[in-house]
Amino acid sequence: MTASETTRARIVTAAADLFTRCGVRAVGINEIWRASEVAKSTLYQHFRSKDELVAAVLRRRNDAWCARLRASAAAARTPQDRLLAIFDLLTEEFADPAYRGSDLVNVAAEYPDPDHPVRVAIRDHKREILHYLGALAEEAEETDPEATAATVLMLADGAACARVSLGDTAAAGLARNAASRLLAHA
Repeated sequence: MTASETTRARIVTAAADLFTRCGVRAVGINEIWRASEVAKSTLYQHFRSKDELVAAVLRRRNDAWCARLRASAAAARTPQDRLLAIFDLLTEEFADPAYRGSDLVNVAAEYPDPDHPVRVAIRDHKREILHYLGALAEEAEETDPEATAATVLMLADGAACARVSLGDTAAAGLARNAASRLLAHA
């Protein structure tokens, strides 16, 4: 990794930590450059705006989350279990008392404009997950892989909402059971 890449990564890491703790809109650019321990001019060499930095944070979170999803699916024994692995991953996340929901969905609430670069990064994240779930649905020989992927993602998102709003740590398991029953009847 070059010095420039290391600096960029340090900025993204500092921003990600602040955004998680405080929310995106509540964090100013001055807090980010102080936390990243770089000069403000260095920060702006890497990111022309805070929105560009937010999008970079979201892309990093997407990459990390999707890698965890792929690893969870790879560990499953059957094609159907691979498709349902998203719920196993959520079960792990929901066990953390500090879980506050999907960082990407939480940030979406702060950016109402659907064409804003931050919202585009979030939409790209959801599309990547849908595409991956669709491929898993094809492996599981589902008759309509796209609809199956959309249903599984909707149940996963609903489980995340139940975990945050109701404190339901069992929501991912309930959603997994619902998805499993739907797949069995398809």
